[in-house]
Amino acid sequence: MASKPVLTEDGSVTRFHPEYEEHYHSMCGAHKEALKRFVEPCRLIEVALQKGAIRFLDVGFGLGVNLGIALHELQSRAPKVSIEVVSLEKELLSLSDLRPHIASLPGKETSTLLEQLVVEGEVSNTGLKMELIQGDALEQVPLLPGEFDAIFLDPFSPKKNPEPWQAHFLGALWEVSSKGGILSTYSAAASVRMSLMRAGWEIGLGPRVGRKSSGTLASKGSVDPPLPALDPKQRRSLEKRLTE
Repeated sequence: MASKPVLTEDGSVTRFHPEYEEHYHSMCGAHKEALKRFVEPCRLIEVALQKGAIRFLDVGFGLGVNLGIALHELQSRAPKVSIEVVSLEKELLSLSDLRPHIASLPGKETSTLLEQLVVEGEVSNTGLKMELIQGDALEQVPLLPGEFDAIFLDPFSPKKNPEPWQAHFLGALWEVSSKGGILSTYSAAASVRMSLMRAGWEIGLGPRVGRKSSGTLASKGSVDPPLPALDPKQRRSLEKRLTE
């Protein structure tokens, strides 16, 4: 059971997970991290406007914040675009525990839709389809149909929760990504970056959010504009370790 809501620096709330001994979000701001770590680096708005539709995968529904901020941004900035979301969660919190986080999302409609998703497991409206799948993501991802334009990879840290960071799972994510699809994660660990490379992803430097180190971006094939480049010394070190 997660603890009580914890206020972050941007005024939004997160929680501390007693088993993993980590907060669900950066203390610099749950909403800020969702926007700056996932929505913007995955180029959700740009892709949606270009294609007229967007399909993204949320690995780790958690408190619903990443999905909620993404939904609000898309509906505000690309209102005519068709949106499809699949969110995965192994340990779904109760609605009463989730309510403070859902209620704090910008826009009453966003909060209403997220609450419906938690209660019913799906939302199907004109131009919007969302599905919340409970269970082990390692088992669920290979069963997902279609391809995703963006993937939010936000499980607890590799040290506390190693399975979602292994090459075989990252390879399963590569399989369900569209060509040119972008994955974003907060982890900058060399082991994670090497696992992404082994799985076929092209990797780049993610944005720095709060006091954490820069995360990691990955794409299925090349993208235009290119992902921000890793430091050449870091890349050489990763490539050398991959051949050892």
